[in-house]
Amino acid sequence: MKILQKHGETLELLCMPSELDFEIGDYIKLGEGNSFLLAQVVDVGYVDLPGGVEELLRELIVAEVDGVSSLDPYNTSSLSMMVREVRCVTAKVRAIFHNGLQAQTSPWLPSRYTATHEKAGPHLLHQLILGDENQFLFCPGTVGGEPINLPLTRLDGSLTIITGKKESGKSHLAKIIVEGIVSNGGTVVVLDVNGEYLSLDKRFDGGKSDLADALTLLHPGRNFTASLRMMGLKTFHDIMEHVYGTPATSLRELGRIWKKLEKECGDFCLDDLMDVVENEPMNEAVREALLSRLESINSSGFISDNDPTDLAELLKPRPGGNVTVVNLSKLLPSTRRLVVEYLLSHLSTLLSSNKIEPLFLLAEEAHLYLRETYWEDLVTRMRHIGMFPIFVTNQPDTIPELVYRQADNIFLFNFTNDTDLEKISKISKIDSETVKLLVKKMPPRRCLVLGKIVSDIPLMLKVRTSSLMTMGQTKLFFKRSSATKDHR
Repeated sequence: MKILQKHGETLELLCMPSELDFEIGDYIKLGEGNSFLLAQVVDVGYVDLPGGVEELLRELIVAEVDGVSSLDPYNTSSLSMMVREVRCVTAKVRAIFHNGLQAQTSPWLPSRYTATHEKAGPHLLHQLILGDENQFLFCPGTVGGEPINLPLTRLDGSLTIITGKKESGKSHLAKIIVEGIVSNGGTVVVLDVNGEYLSLDKRFDGGKSDLADALTLLHPGRNFTASLRMMGLKTFHDIMEHVYGTPATSLRELGRIWKKLEKECGDFCLDDLMDVVENEPMNEAVREALLSRLESINSSGFISDNDPTDLAELLKPRPGGNVTVVNLSKLLPSTRRLVVEYLLSHLSTLLSSNKIEPLFLLAEEAHLYLRETYWEDLVTRMRHIGMFPIFVTNQPDTIPELVYRQADNIFLFNFTNDTDLEKISKISKIDSETVKLLVKKMPPRRCLVLGKIVSDIPLMLKVRTSSLMTMGQTKLFFKRSSATKDHR
């Protein structure tokens, strides 16, 4: 293998077909002595030789003419054939190490003629990514056929996005990340919109999983309720405004009545609030607007003064970790947004007052229930108070650009749509050409890992299998029976 040329971060290498002992996405180490350059393979093609097209046409014509033979007394045709079969490997420079130290701005380059080359193994990548870190590690899968550990500390205090098209393995990886965080003593709150996380206490063979003792399932309206006192005027005002679209005039009247009840009664319930709205002198249109919305909230069953859920107690740190799954799968859209609005507001209050420890928030398809103004809140303020979001989506265009620009880590599964890839490549720290070349070719359960968690050295990761009952598989109508499989 020889270096042909370098333009910016793009490196072109010449090699024989027999030297292609790597896959797209693997790393090649090119070095001399104590210095080396780390380059990621993104494409393999043919060398554009002068007169190459004419030579191919000549061979096609000769092959069509019977009985024609060419004289080659010195057997130069075999050498010519080898030259024509040389491959051009396109790679992207990811790191430069000069005299044993990483020096990204160093002008050093290996010699075109004497540089040695080898496939960079998992051991070297481990060293570059982890450095001296040896605690709070988890194994999401393999690189180059070898297991690789990644540091959970790089998810801590960070914004993480897991995205890719459907059935590519996003939720499977999300569950592995949750398992890693919880097994290291962390706390995770999961907003489960599809009911995929309800069986984390079971293994796929039906046995008890390692998360069984850490798992708490919350079903809004059943074992997860809130009182008006816990909710407070601000949160209730936001729910009425953003979830139920209450007009400004009605909201002002609601605030006046709320403060009046607080002054006269102290604690009050939803029925008390509805009674006052029904009997208080006010414009009939305002009364109707408030009553219809309060009745909708009441019918959700989420607001109740009978033993409301104490989130501070539920989210206390546990030696074996803590994962709380909020089941949003069977709720009406308005009830779902009501629950999420309360949950995020209440968690912010608990974190701000140091009543609970920092936690991770895993949100599947958050665009279905998260109002626009909350995106900025999650990305900025909530991260500072100790809530670290992990967004999982198959529709990257539904997440505001603000979120992508603030993302610290991205797990990128297969996409074939150029619009989706263009959006993501704009905000990743690697070039758009790499994203498009690598991601379009990836099979299911493979992802490109970008960001802090890999020290900005992009990794092609094969996600491992999990012993958890992960659920989330697509339900099919036409199912191939085991008998048919055996027969085939």
